[in-house]
Amino acid sequence: MRQFFKSNSKIFTEVDALPLNRALLFGDGIFETMCFINGQFRFHQDHQNRAVNGLQKLKINGELDLEEIGIMLRNIFGTTKMLRVRWNIYRSGIGKYSPIENTACEHLIVSDFNPSPKTKSTAYISQKVHTNTTAWSGVKTLNALHYIMANIERQEKGMADVILLDEKGFVSEAGSSNIFWVKGDQYYTPSLSTNCIAGVSRKQIIGRLKDLEKHCEIGKFKPNDLLKADQVFVSNVTGISYLLKIEDRDFAPKPEPELLSLFDL
Repeated sequence: MRQFFKSNSKIFTEVDALPLNRALLFGDGIFETMCFINGQFRFHQDHQNRAVNGLQKLKINGELDLEEIGIMLRNIFGTTKMLRVRWNIYRSGIGKYSPIENTACEHLIVSDFNPSPKTKSTAYISQKVHTNTTAWSGVKTLNALHYIMANIERQEKGMADVILLDEKGFVSEAGSSNIFWVKGDQYYTPSLSTNCIAGVSRKQIIGRLKDLEKHCEIGKFKPNDLLKADQVFVSNVTGISYLLKIEDRDFAPKPEPELLSLFDL
């Protein structure tokens, strides 16, 4: 793993550790997890756009340039190595709850890339941890406490994944992914109004289904709607994983090659 840091519009420099900052003290920022493959960021523009939108919602000022980061990574790592890049962007300065500055600092964590597993054996629906409505719902903020608590609960239950509901009991997302399911020829996925992350892979899958003339209903669904599905899969930028069992309901995955091809290496 290697780390790089940039502040005040200077160039990225490699670092071993960061100075005291608002990301550490308050979780005051956003992040993008990205795949760097064949010298390019997969879904480059979607990551750039989502990061810009996140900064606007958190009122952090910054000129982001993912292409600049790509050039640096190509110069350091070449074009054959597959990398996982976490791009942390947080508010500069220290202060207390009230910031004293509002410009962006950028921090990169670069490690080896590992694709998502093709299947996950078991999942359950959490009754204790929920996604909550905020003015920045859908943004990948550095404050990820409800995902942490959900995955601690998942580990305690010995499960491979956890499914989260929103505060009104509608299906929202999985523990680190967006969720889709299929009934017959119909695809379904929760609306962003359920407070799920506005996933880059979610956007890509919805777009590919449209290209394939397969209907995807985006809305609010109760757990029983999910449990009536023929197959269920979760997705993030590392790929698609099919769920084999949710609580006492078994699923028989029939992977759609045209969706899987979005994540070809």
